[in-house]
Amino acid sequence: MATRFPVEQISAPASTITDYSGNTTAATSVQIMPANSAARLYRIQNLSTTVNLWVNDMGGAAAPYTPGSYMLSPGAYYEFPSVLAVSVYADSVIPFSAARY
Repeated sequence: MATRFPVEQISAPASTITDYSGNTTAATSVQIMPANSAARLYRIQNLSTTVNLWVNDMGGAAAPYTPGSYMLSPGAYYEFPSVLAVSVYADSVIPFSAARY
């Protein structure tokens, strides 16, 4: 069956998943996931309905409009392979859902 979207082949399923969900600290970058060389993927969703969430999955501090940081608009979801530390930033306190496996 053909598909329009690329499919990632993962050789073995993840055996564990760790929840890193929480809330941001207003106008402060917070590391939510430590570096983990055994990690396969991480996922994060901005649960705010009004505030952007900035994510840095390159081991640095998350900040608005800064190289290495990516903006998740309200309700947006992101999933990516990264073994480096992950940090988040928002202008105000907002909830996010995050996990790594």
